Amino acid sequence: MGMSFFIIATCLIFGFIAAVVSFRPNLLPDIRANLRRAEAVKQFSPRNTLFLVGPATNHPACKMQRRLLKPAIPALIREDVTVIEVYGEDTPRKNGEPLDWLDPSLLRHALDAEHGFFIIYVDEEGKNRFRSEAPMVTADILRRACLNIPPPKGDGPAKSSVLKKLRAA
Repeated sequence: MGMSFFIIATCLIFGFIAAVVSFRPNLLPDIRANLRRAEAVKQFSPRNTLFLVGPATNHPACKMQRRLLKPAIPALIREDVTVIEVYGEDTPRKNGEPLDWLDPSLLRHALDAEHGFFIIYVDEEGKNRFRSEAPMVTADILRRACLNIPPPKGDGPAKSSVLKKLRAA
């Protein structure tokens, strides 16, 4: 009786697998793609990351910091510094790409930046190198983070056309 039950159960299992494969022929590639996406989630690390955290995307401090940091973003990415933006309850973005799986409120709580604007740099050892509650000039960010990246040109004070004319006179 036990052997008959085993044979019938085995036939039913293989029959079920054959039925599923016949109805969904792309099941195995779908499973592989889902596993690859799950592996990408496991690779997330806050190390060597610059976090821009704010209450909303259009908050004045957030807009100003993005404008100040924009010229240096390619150099930061070249040096393997990740830039993650977390604004309110919007989807966090890593180097401009959305991180759909990352909960913004949990990340804000983990960074102890639940209210207001913050710029936080986490070094390669996973320690907060600095945090600021006000927008910072890119050169100051690079200096305080101890990154050997030259600041982008035009990061200093803006040159006024009136001052240029006065100096030329």
